[in-house]
Amino acid sequence: MDPPRYGFAALPADEHIKAFRFLVSVFSVADTRRRQTYCKGSCGHAWHNLLPPVESP
Repeated sequence: MDPPRYGFAALPADEHIKAFRFLVSVFSVADTRRRQTYCKGSCGHAWHNLLPPVESP
């Protein structure tokens, strides 16, 4: 049995980028909420302690 794809397979190809960006934004909100609750003050997750991106001139 194939795993569920939650509708991605049914989307037209030109909608895949929009759907991906939407999912990334949803995960971003969820991660921010988790940082504010479970990881507050003593987070050991490497991805929460990344340096900000360096801007090019």
